[in-house]
Amino acid sequence: MATTMWSSGLGWGVRALLALLLGGIGPARAQGTDPPNVIIVFDGSGSIWGNMEGARQSKLVLARDGLRRALSTIGPETRVGLAGFGHRRGDCGDVEVMIQPERLDVDRVMAPLGPYNPRGRGPLTLALREAAKSLSNRNGPRSLVLIHDDADNCQPDLCAAAAELRAAGITAHVVGLAAKPADLAKMACLPQITGGRHLNAQSADQVAPAIEEALRLASAEPAGASPRVAPRTGPTAAPAPIPADAPPGLYLRALLAAKGEPVSWPVQWTVTGEGQPGAVLFEGKAASPMVPVAPGRYIVEARDGTAVARQTVEVADKAPTAIALVMNAGTLLVRAQMQKTGAPLDDAIITINDAGQGAETKKDGPAGPPVVLFKGGEGVATLAAGRYVVHVELGQVRVDRAVVVPAGTQGRIDIAVNAARVQLTASMRDIAETADSPVVFSIVEDDPDAPRGRREVARSAARQAEFILPPGTYYAIARQGGLEAREQLALGPGDAVKRTLSLTPGRLALATKLVGSTQAPSEAVSYRVERVDSSPPEAVTTSRAAPVLLLPAGRYRVEGRYGAMNVRTVREIELKAGVPQQLSLEQQAAALKLRLTGSPGGPALADVFWDIRDEAGRSVWTTGQAEPSATLQAGRYLVRAETPQKRYDRQIELRSGESRQVEVVAD
Repeated sequence: MATTMWSSGLGWGVRALLALLLGGIGPARAQGTDPPNVIIVFDGSGSIWGNMEGARQSKLVLARDGLRRALSTIGPETRVGLAGFGHRRGDCGDVEVMIQPERLDVDRVMAPLGPYNPRGRGPLTLALREAAKSLSNRNGPRSLVLIHDDADNCQPDLCAAAAELRAAGITAHVVGLAAKPADLAKMACLPQITGGRHLNAQSADQVAPAIEEALRLASAEPAGASPRVAPRTGPTAAPAPIPADAPPGLYLRALLAAKGEPVSWPVQWTVTGEGQPGAVLFEGKAASPMVPVAPGRYIVEARDGTAVARQTVEVADKAPTAIALVMNAGTLLVRAQMQKTGAPLDDAIITINDAGQGAETKKDGPAGPPVVLFKGGEGVATLAAGRYVVHVELGQVRVDRAVVVPAGTQGRIDIAVNAARVQLTASMRDIAETADSPVVFSIVEDDPDAPRGRREVARSAARQAEFILPPGTYYAIARQGGLEAREQLALGPGDAVKRTLSLTPGRLALATKLVGSTQAPSEAVSYRVERVDSSPPEAVTTSRAAPVLLLPAGRYRVEGRYGAMNVRTVREIELKAGVPQQLSLEQQAAALKLRLTGSPGGPALADVFWDIRDEAGRSVWTTGQAEPSATLQAGRYLVRAETPQKRYDRQIELRSGESRQVEVVAD
């Protein structure tokens, strides 16, 4: 039941009467539900000392002030905690849960941020995991709100951590402080996988509203959990009239408009003595409460949604004093449904944003800061008369509708969402070598302005990834380690598409053989394997002598190198999923040793510079050693020896497998 307070001067009998008369007060929280649990994860890396463009204050100060303001807007029942990272030692293990989640106390939550001293790295992924541990045994909705400026620079797998949070039933909302596009892309999978919201404040004046919206989302209950969120779709009974013989006191009613009927649902009432704003005589939530107060002048305030009405009243001595406060408001029932089927969208997030006088709907998002938020496919709100933009967010789909709420109306708007659902899984076989690497799914679309012509729109590391997308053409991609599978998707309105992407690899065993030699390769071996049927080409390199590579099915160009010079062989091969194949690259190599002497068989001269060129005249080996040696590709070469006095040229031909010494005699 909602907290009810009155002055200590009232006698016990009056209190008992008041308790009876307040029987119609609606509970602040539906019976059997627990308050939301929220831990704020606050960036303590050194970069947060920087300034946003055009701002005098640092991002740290802006975020700290914005957080204090935002905390004052959420329900007092919300259990709030605080975690930080990078603020003590500045290494990749520097994370701390500073405040465990407890009933909201703004000063308690903000206290550790006074001496907060950001100093180093940004292990935000580890901080999220540690904060999640503090939520593991909590009842009620559980959320993390991350406030940061850069991506994690400690090289963890954020998408894998997001999958862990989702499995634990924890939602993560992200507030970026002028985050760079590359960092936004890296962070995108955290809210996408956990079902949270990704907000990026580009300027100083956007910081506080972004944090406020994230906390609204984190502290909101699912639609239907509170009596005020349950839709009022039919006629409701008006409050009973005040009996003529009713005892003296304040009998309160709220009206949406001057000539309307009293509202029948609970609103928030506050009664204070005139000139005594801090002396609250009554505070409670009810449709039509009776407040037994002594004769005198009082300030009565009624709040419901964004509507507020306030009036100074005179309470009579021997008769009931009836007060009807005009809220100058209307109610709006919002329903989000699938356009093709009309089915309700229970996983949608609905915000109602103040559009301002004469504002028009913006295509790129809400017109103003959100004033009401619902989790679920429908909800009802009381709104001060005016213009609003209703914003529905479902996965990657955003829909805005401009509405006008006149005073005294109980309106309804059904918003059709044109969306398709995609469910992706991966089939895997023979990939034990990459089992420690999670499968990451991504959805990309063609974008001529993006690097390489494609832009990622969503990502997930869940075993069964689900995406909600606008109709269109996309590419579904599954990746694990070096493996990749992709499929083109053509999505229409209302489509529900399920795809299993095969990550079963082709197995390619590589080896190097020296033509004309019975000896095992003694020089360093390296391979470059480039897929030629993808755009842009993708390559894998390795310096293992006999690697076994697991690669997606497709056509590949394999280049093998032997030694440090010009010995190389190129082959093409077609790999099929699940089929092991071997490829032995035959290298035609020869060992060459050089020496310059003053006479045949004489000692080598030291002051010499060697330049060996191939048939095309390209220099393949230069050295200033007296007796150098190297392994070269079989073929014809020009051997040039230069001394301070003269240059000597010799034409030679190297055969594969031979080991040859060339002596140049100076004349």
